Amino acid sequence: MTNTHFAKGQVLFREGEPADSVFRLLRGAVDIFRELDGEPILLGTVGAGQFIGEMGVVENRPRSATAQAASEVEVEILTPTEFFDQIAGSPPAARELIQRLSERLREADDRIVQDERRNGRALVSWTNADIQTARASVSNVYLAAKNPWLQRQLHSPLALGDLPFVVGRAPVAGEELPPLQPDLELDDTAPFRLSRNHLMIEKRDGSYHVRDLRSTLGTIINGEPIGTHFRTDYAPLQAAENEVIAGGVDSPFVFSVCLS
Repeated sequence: MTNTHFAKGQVLFREGEPADSVFRLLRGAVDIFRELDGEPILLGTVGAGQFIGEMGVVENRPRSATAQAASEVEVEILTPTEFFDQIAGSPPAARELIQRLSERLREADDRIVQDERRNGRALVSWTNADIQTARASVSNVYLAAKNPWLQRQLHSPLALGDLPFVVGRAPVAGEELPPLQPDLELDDTAPFRLSRNHLMIEKRDGSYHVRDLRSTLGTIINGEPIGTHFRTDYAPLQAAENEVIAGGVDSPFVFSVCLS
């Protein structure tokens, strides 16, 4: 393990580079960017105590985003072996990692089932069946547009009587079906900020959450980024109003989710 300092604006790693190490942020903040049609899109900011770049190491894939110091930062750089040793010694971190890997496995299963269905085979999607049994009558959750741009598509608040509720982008010509059929499809233009399956509002263990569905640009819940590039895919919803941004910091897809 090596402790290293980065000045504000310095890049820790770039999208597309080999994932040969994991960074644990000891001090400061790091911005996570992803390139979209040649432009950097800010997905969110990681704070002290979090790992950065761990999923690339776990999945043995190149970096899927760029990490840049948002302030002067101090990081601990771990080799893959050192990272896995730390995970083995920390049950909470191990549970979090297993949960995220389980999400990826489930999404892979969803895609296989969706392909089988398109080929005309009589199979039922596990996820869709699970959704039907998990749906509960809820009358006090509302989804609304929080800015004038989005209000042109989402004219009035929606009462989410059935959960889970999936938000995604309407298809363009030639696109395949997504693993889940969105309950709310919204139009977007290239470069797309919204993914076909972007986020899900659900009830888990008696409380309400938003889950990012491995979207390209992630989701921000009350200022906390979630998704593939961040610590978790889930975020709890608080009583009263919640701000949900789909597709990066400056995305126009800004929602209000109210629990009353």
